[in-house]
Amino acid sequence: MRALALFAVLLTSASAPPIRATVFDHTGLRLTDVVWTGDRFLYVENTTNALWTKGSPPTLFASMPRVVEEARCKVSPGTHGFPAGYLFCHSPDNVIYRVRLVDGTVSVFARLPSKAIADGALDFDTVGKFGFRLLAATGRSGAESRRGGTVYAVSAGGAVHQVGSYSARGGADELIVAPARFGNASGRIVLTVDAGKTGSLVLMDERGRARTIAKLPDGPNPIVAIPAAAQAVTGAQPGLYATDTKSTNVFFVPASKLRRYAGSLLVGSELKGLFWTVTAGARRLSVERIPLTLPGRGFNLENAIYVG
Repeated sequence: MRALALFAVLLTSASAPPIRATVFDHTGLRLTDVVWTGDRFLYVENTTNALWTKGSPPTLFASMPRVVEEARCKVSPGTHGFPAGYLFCHSPDNVIYRVRLVDGTVSVFARLPSKAIADGALDFDTVGKFGFRLLAATGRSGAESRRGGTVYAVSAGGAVHQVGSYSARGGADELIVAPARFGNASGRIVLTVDAGKTGSLVLMDERGRARTIAKLPDGPNPIVAIPAAAQAVTGAQPGLYATDTKSTNVFFVPASKLRRYAGSLLVGSELKGLFWTVTAGARRLSVERIPLTLPGRGFNLENAIYVG
């Protein structure tokens, strides 16, 4: 992999119009995740690790064992041996569960070889650099005294293989596989490493080599890819959905307001609710603060998804 430049966080362009999120749902749940299954929204609750179907009020869909504190889930791609119609969820004790969407049946899929509490970071490799496996990271966020963790790749049969380790201060709240057309970072892992009042973005390649590509003034947590081209969606409004444990809200930004950032990664910070885009050029990445604001103040953003 050719070298990628480390870059400074840029100030918001004066030409960028302000973006104001709205409240999509006030759930009453201490949220760590939101999932769009293709026909419904599911919410993951902090510590109880229960999954709830959106509603007024939400209804219990499935239960994983109670463990402090953050579990997160991804919908199976339905390819490369991973069956369609399932969620895969990374619990704080590094057990990965498989949840059947037709009836909420929960079973153990794999166990990562770490007993330390983690924050549920996971994503599917849909590009192929990591063998189209499920990727999961250990490491606990929120404090500079904590240091790094390990990334594992899990096959469709549940076999666990270590990819590599990262040593940035804090721990990974999330990870994402960069899109196929994302410069030299294409198909690599991007980790949002949260150290509390500060944080970093860490890039890891398929050989497990990790490097910090940006340092941020607040611990990053949610990270999503904004598609280069819009995709048709039935049953949900296209756009960004972000969960906040503190307010129990799911925030929403319509896709039309994010169109100028198509093809970028969007990163949010946990406590201050700041947002940046990461954009790939031919040989370097760039990070830019964008004028996206959330209603309220004092946040605890835990995850986000982009629908469409």
